[in-house]
Amino acid sequence: MNRNEMLRKVQEADFVLYDTALFLDTHPTCQAALEFFNQYQKVYTEAVADYEAQFGPLVAIDTDTSQGWTWVQGPWPWETEA
Repeated sequence: MNRNEMLRKVQEADFVLYDTALFLDTHPTCQAALEFFNQYQKVYTEAVADYEAQFGPLVAIDTDTSQGWTWVQGPWPWETEA
């Protein structure tokens, strides 16, 4: 998978989690929805881990600062697309 495909997978799983959380807010005892949410938590976590393993952190808060502030190193996404 390329960068855009991997990012799309993260975004899709994030949307599913957000939408399901809204449903669970109004249906907190729905076991099927809770199981679905748990399933997509795993999908999201794996998608983020796969993306970050290849391309680095998605958000600044996940930046490894042991080597300094590396968040801004390398090209920004809009600098590599043409």
